[in-house]
Formats: sequence, structure tokens, C-alpha cells
Amino acid sequence: MSDRITSVSRIPIAIILNSDIEIEGELIRYLSPLTVKKIVNNLPISRLINNFQNKFLYVKLDLGVGVEKPLNKFKKGDIAFSPISNSICIFIEDYNHNQQFSHIGYIKNESLHELLKTKTGDILTIKKAN
Repeated sequence: MSDRITSVSRIPIAIILNSDIEIEGELIRYLSPLTVKKIVNNLPISRLINNFQNKFLYVKLDLGVGVEKPLNKFKKGDIAFSPISNSICIFIEDYNHNQQFSHIGYIKNESLHELLKTKTGDILTIKKAN
């Protein structure tokens, strides 16, 4: 039996930039259960990354999910889903947004600085961690 304790509510993920830099994170079901379920069912996701004013990075998806437990204040390292733009957002700075997001997970903060190296045209891949 494995020494690792696994949880059905926390899904470990790997966020990979350009098949080069790997960052650890996790999706948390109880934050937004329907949204997390849809995202997990669509993993792995590999898309072009966009940067919003060095506040958050986002990748467009095609999920068709509404907002769950809406929030507009996020901390550095939070992962959220925007139903309006239909995208996964990774916050690289603390940010108050006028739009409502569904909070879906976190990035381990010691890896967060790697996301600051992104530029237009980079590919972001999100997959379940091994």
C-alpha cells in the first residue's frame, strides 16, 4: 500500500509551461464541486496562455459551467474558473476583480515565481499529478 494519503476532495495537479517548467497545485472539490468535476473530466488541458496585467494568467476552455460559490477577491496562488470568459485563471498577485469567479484550487507558493516567466505564445498544460 502507498505511503501517500489520498483524498477524493483534493486532486493533485501538475501545471506545465512549454513542456519545460512543472508546478504543483491542487484542485479542491468542495470549493466548486461541479466545476472541478468538469475540469477533471477534461484533463489533460493544453492551451495558449494569456496574461492579464501581470495580475493573473488564464487559459480559455469550453466547459459551459456557471458560477459556483462566487468570489471576487483572490490571493496569490489561487486557481479560479471564470464562467464569463470560460477560462481557468491562476492568480500571480492578490487581486480584487469586479467579475465573479468560482474558486477551484491552489498552487504551491514556492513554485509560483515560475509563472512570472510566461510570455505571449507560451503553452500551459494542466494534468493530474502522478
